[in-house]
Amino acid sequence: MMNLALVHRITKIILSISISLFFLFVGIDNLLNFNANYQFVQHVLAMNSMQLWFDASTLEYRTVTNPTIQLISYTIIIFAELLAGIFGLIGSIIMVKNINKADFSQGQACFLFGGSVAIALWYLGFAVIDGEWFSMWANQWNGQMKAYTFATSILVSMIYVLIPTPEEK
Repeated sequence: MMNLALVHRITKIILSISISLFFLFVGIDNLLNFNANYQFVQHVLAMNSMQLWFDASTLEYRTVTNPTIQLISYTIIIFAELLAGIFGLIGSIIMVKNINKADFSQGQACFLFGGSVAIALWYLGFAVIDGEWFSMWANQWNGQMKAYTFATSILVSMIYVLIPTPEEK
């Protein structure tokens, strides 16, 4: 007979590992294939690849063309991806070690912190700042929908991991 509380906790662990590995893989890929997404960051910040129909002349003051600032921005992105992944995985490990103990919630808290870093990056960073301030939605290098997709997946995962475990009767 299956124990609902145990299965529920196992699904939380599987989900938290999956999401955390996503964060880590994105960060590692950005380190190993640095220029692929660095070009993305450069073009979005410089606002130099806008769609032909978009008049960015009134927004030129927003552009960031300084290579040092662009590099710092990309470094912060990679750091946030790795930080989210590390905290998420640490949280997953704590959940595994405490699967039948009250300290399971310590793992949830750690995962929640990693997820919050990821939400700050993909929603605030990409969807809000890049998407609206730098008008990424009108850029040929538009990643706004991916940012919304990632942020939504992360948020749903965070909510699920925090749902109270059902008690066995």
